[in-house]
Amino acid sequence: MLQFEISLLPLLAIALANFLLSWLWYSPLLFMKPWARALGTYGKAEMTEEEKKAMPWLFASAAASSLLLSYGLQIVVHSIGATSFLGGLGVGVVAWAAFALTHSLNTLFEGRKPLVLAINNGLFLLSYAAFGGLVAVWN
Repeated sequence: MLQFEISLLPLLAIALANFLLSWLWYSPLLFMKPWARALGTYGKAEMTEEEKKAMPWLFASAAASSLLLSYGLQIVVHSIGATSFLGGLGVGVVAWAAFALTHSLNTLFEGRKPLVLAINNGLFLLSYAAFGGLVAVWN
């Protein structure tokens, strides 16, 4: 049976951590250059007006996505009964493989390059696994 009770502090903390980890992942410090090259957008001088107008929506959707990930992980990890970091990490890895990876692989039909999928799924795997482990031990 699914347990829909959540704890607010872990929900918000993990959502914020996921948002910040995602920002760092796609920053120049880590994977921005190879990711942007694979997408064909590297070296673009400036954003268009349309891209600038879309930024608030993109940040809002990223924040909502982080909250949903945190919420979903709490439900799944607690429903399964994982109580150790490794148990939660395992739940996160299975959730990533079953949901995030499978959906990402379907984007190959859109012409996405394998490097984009590898970079994106590296973040997804890290997020699901690490935050699944944190949810399991954070009561």
